[in-house]
Parts: sequence; C-alpha cells; structure tokens
Amino acid sequence: MNTPLSPEATQRTLPARYYTDEAVLEAERRLLLDSWQLAGHAAQLPAPGDLLTTEVGGQDIVLVHGHDGAIRAFFNVCPHRGHRLVAEDGNRRVLTCPYHAWSFGLDGTLRGMRRTRTTEAPARAAIGLAEIRLDRLAGFLFVNLSGQAPALAEHAPGLEAQIRAHVPGLAAMVPEDGPALGHSYRCEANWKVLLDNYLECHHCGPAHRSFDDLMRISGSRFALFPNHTFQVAPTAMKADNAAFPLDLEHDVTVGHFWWLFPNTVLGQFPGVPGFYASRLDPVTPDRTERRTLSLIVAEPTDAGMMERHRARSDWSVNVVSREDRSLCESVQRGMRSMGFERGWYVTDPEAHGLSEHAMRHFHSRYLDAIARYAEA
Repeated sequence: MNTPLSPEATQRTLPARYYTDEAVLEAERRLLLDSWQLAGHAAQLPAPGDLLTTEVGGQDIVLVHGHDGAIRAFFNVCPHRGHRLVAEDGNRRVLTCPYHAWSFGLDGTLRGMRRTRTTEAPARAAIGLAEIRLDRLAGFLFVNLSGQAPALAEHAPGLEAQIRAHVPGLAAMVPEDGPALGHSYRCEANWKVLLDNYLECHHCGPAHRSFDDLMRISGSRFALFPNHTFQVAPTAMKADNAAFPLDLEHDVTVGHFWWLFPNTVLGQFPGVPGFYASRLDPVTPDRTERRTLSLIVAEPTDAGMMERHRARSDWSVNVVSREDRSLCESVQRGMRSMGFERGWYVTDPEAHGLSEHAMRHFHSRYLDAIARYAEA
C-alpha cells in the first residue's frame, strides 16, 4: 500500500538531491538488486544448449536453455577460482571453464574436473553454479539477483494479460538486430530523469515537433496501477506526417506503453508492428545506460514494410532519441543549479496529454520503496 501523499508531495516533484546524491544512488542499487531486472527474451534461446551472456547490476550472468527445456540463469563465474565461465553466446552441451577445464551441466551441476587417484578435491555433488531467480513476462526474461522479489505476477498482477490483449501478435514476434527503435544509448542524466520524461507528454508538443505531428497527443490516456502504468497513445491517423510514413492498413496506429517498477519500460510504438523492452541502468548519478531489446513481426505484413521500418528506425535514432537525450541532459544540469531545489507537478484528470500524474505516481512509489534502503 502506498503511503498517502502529503499536500506538498502532490504539488512538488522529487527534490533535486535525489538526482545528484551518491548516497541516494547507493540506496537505489540495493533497491535494484532486490527488484526484477530485464535480462533477455526466450526467443533468444530457442534450442537446448543455447546460451545468452549479459550483465545486470554490475554482475556477469549467463542464461541457459537446458536439455530439459527449462531456461535458467546463473552467475557467469566458475566456483573453482572465480574465472568467467562463458565468454560469448552460442550453443554448448556443457559449460567448460577455460581456466582449469571444470565442466558443468546446463542445469548448473558440476560434471567434471581433472583429477588423479591421489587428488584431494571436493565431491562433485558439493559444487555447482550459483543460480539466479528467473521469471517471465510476455516472453521477456527477468532476473532477481538477491532472490528476494515477489514473483512478477504478484508484483504486477494483470500486466502480462494487459500487454497480450493490446499486442495480440506479440507471441509471434522475433528479436531483431541493429538500432531498431533506437532506444539503446547512454544519456548523461540520472535514470529517474529519463523515466520522468517517459511518463509525461507535457513536453511532446514543444520539444518533439515531428512526434507531435504523428500523434494525437490530446487523446493520450494513462492508467495507474500499484507497480506499473499503462499509456494508450493514438496517432493522428496521418499516412504522411513529419516523423515517418504510416501504412494505415498494415501498421500500428495506436501506441501502447508501460512502465514497470522500478526501471523497466515496455511498449508498442506506432508504425511497423513490433515491441520493445528497456532497462534503465544507473551508472553514476549523472549517467544512465538504456539497454533495449526490440522485437518485430517474423514475416513482412506487406511489400513496403521494411522500407517503412528503416524510415522509422532512422527517425527514432536521429530525431526523437536525440531530442530526448538533449532534454534529459539539460534537466540533469539543472538539478545541480543553485537556483533549483525541486520542481512542480502539472496534473489534469481529463487532459492526460498535458498531465504529469503518471510521473507523480512513479515518485510516490519510488519514495515508498527507497526509504527502506536509505535507512539500511
């Protein structure tokens, strides 16, 4: 249950120190350690033996599709002497450490070590890879490094059904390479600045002229839930607009966007049918890495689909993403200004295209959670 907001909290944003203070960031890292973090998608490991290496929260991990059909996550480290176990993605029958050739099954059990009749070594049954809790949301794979988070279905009840209802073709989409929606990048701003920007469209008209021409901002609606938000964002139904061409017969004409507490965003952007999920990783108080996995329909919807997809990707990389980074980096500089202590919310129960109530909801949920870590 969220703590009721004080009158000041309903009007004023987070104090600037939450965006600049190293001690706050340390508390946030503990929060993220206890939270579900996006790690990949099941379609990236389609066959038994498939491996996916990645980094989450400063920890190297490896996702493994076992011979029993289960996908598991392990810390990517050999328990013998701490060497990195797997260097790259691929397909293996066993996981063999390149340092001393200890080998492990895809279920994490120790299978072999070099020894002779006189070797003194631990019993194989006593050693195994350190497994990480893994859960799924609409095909995406999430890990919880501390093992303390409630299941995703408990953390955000109804979210998966909501996503699948509004993106009915999601199950048939496949991961794509390249910039895709242009949302993997480094931004010289606090991770919460990026989320604040994501959770309101008060800035869309003045700061995103081509996006504003593409969309019908006045029709945008936010729905708030304890640990996530959902935005429906219709386009202006203009095939020719200042952003990228739309095929009104084959393309998505209503965007759907979600935020999942604390640092995941997901969505289906207008245009060629696809979907993305992003993790916002704090690097320093003034730097964030946005890491995104994009999906696209497995087969073209029409002859011109890939040309429109390239046009949208080019716009996303070179126009709207650059605009957002510039906005967020300017805000971050302002957070360190002696003339700025905290901002003001603008909210409107009817005009969600102007309202910042979803951002305020994030702040309320964040303050409720971070208090436990700040006091630790």
